[in-house]
Amino acid sequence: MSNLELIHDRQNTESTRYLPTELLLTIVDLVESDEDLLALATASRRFHNLSLHRYFSKHDFDPYSKELRLSSIYGSLNNLAGLAIFLDLVGASVEHLSYDFQVGYTEVQQLVKEVRLLTQYVAKLSSINRVSLRLASFASGDPKESREANILLLTTILARSCRDIRITASQLTSFDDAGPKHMPPSSKPADWLKNYWPGQRPPPTNGSKHLKSCFVHTFPRFLRPFYFHMLRTNASVLTDLAFRNIFGGGTDWATMLAHLHFPHLRRLTIIYGVIPRDPLIKFLTKHPGTLTAFQYHHIRYEPPPKHPVRTSVLGPVFHDRLETLTTSSEHILNFLPPFSCMPKLKNVVIQVEELLNNFIPLEGALQRLAACVNKITLTLEVTRTGLGFGVWFSNIFRGNLLNAATRPESLLRCVETLVMDNGDWGFMDNHILARLPRWLGLFPELRALTLRGGGPGHKQLSPFDDHSLSASALIKTLREACPGLYVEFCARESVNV
Repeated sequence: MSNLELIHDRQNTESTRYLPTELLLTIVDLVESDEDLLALATASRRFHNLSLHRYFSKHDFDPYSKELRLSSIYGSLNNLAGLAIFLDLVGASVEHLSYDFQVGYTEVQQLVKEVRLLTQYVAKLSSINRVSLRLASFASGDPKESREANILLLTTILARSCRDIRITASQLTSFDDAGPKHMPPSSKPADWLKNYWPGQRPPPTNGSKHLKSCFVHTFPRFLRPFYFHMLRTNASVLTDLAFRNIFGGGTDWATMLAHLHFPHLRRLTIIYGVIPRDPLIKFLTKHPGTLTAFQYHHIRYEPPPKHPVRTSVLGPVFHDRLETLTTSSEHILNFLPPFSCMPKLKNVVIQVEELLNNFIPLEGALQRLAACVNKITLTLEVTRTGLGFGVWFSNIFRGNLLNAATRPESLLRCVETLVMDNGDWGFMDNHILARLPRWLGLFPELRALTLRGGGPGHKQLSPFDDHSLSASALIKTLREACPGLYVEFCARESVNV
């Protein structure tokens, strides 16, 4: 169609009411380009529905889906252009919206256009339950327009009764993050919000307390005020909070937490970051007896602490409800209170560092775990056995070190189930497998063993190959070492926090 401007003429628009549907379909079928189909969709209500159904069918896309997964790398800009103007979606509800802005933009305008189209689509919806966003790094040029577009998108999402939001930045760190001088750092997070909002109109706070779960990946400077506003607004209802990759902005992150309190916080995750320790301790002490799950590992402190954590400080935080703890040997020894302070504990996951220079032997952590008063499931997550864990495990069997009287494993009467989650090595390490039965025999109350690894896409999903022990031989050996031991193999879940 060479001259779509004629369709926008009011007289022609009115006349489409009386045209047979078959004729309109014929016209729509003659339109080839996406741009012309979208223009035709604005000509009249009848052309609107027919053109957009053809448009989405052409891209094999279901605009009515309750689970929308969009990514700019797969041409989602085309889908967004249709979603943004599709009137059938006014008042619709979406269960899960996922969008990945990727990082391949060369101009800010391209990024801004995509963000605005998504905002236009979201604004039509009545509600979104879950949202997962990967925001692109700023392209070349002035990033102000891009910042404001992202902030408007996020506030529009929250206004749609969003209960679960995951915000991931494409950059791995924010150490070199640039930003306006009036934005963080500041000792008063309320000051961050001054002159911050696009158009200088802060989003409404009344009636917007719906957010139950929030995941934040990196802490870029331009989003810190928004995070503070979001968390403060929803503090009374938030139950799940997670931070990952706080590399850069650790002081601002601690300042933000110091001004927040979540009376119903149940699950807290803080992993991979450089943060100040003492402000975090103060934040935790404001939440005694609320946490049921705590995940804390791969953390380095800046500035380095001058004194160890006093046992009495964090004990009340985990005493009443904590059931699941995921951490590392380092933090068991130097941060967490004794396990006797966690009478509700059921699951302990120890992240084992894979690199030799980061590896901390497990003896100290296992000795502390012996104070646990419950029967628990102990999980050891080992990425690679040949460096840290492999060397440690092999050294146990040298000389007379494998002595039940001196090994901390013999004290672990609390451990009834052991899970060895071995990530990418897939139980193909015959040196580990050959020694595993003797090591398991040290656990006095062990009743079940799960070997977990590989994942759905792993080439070595099966734990055995032609050069390793057969499944039946290994199970037999394990059962002889631990009478009555139940053994199972399973695939590792692919989803990580």
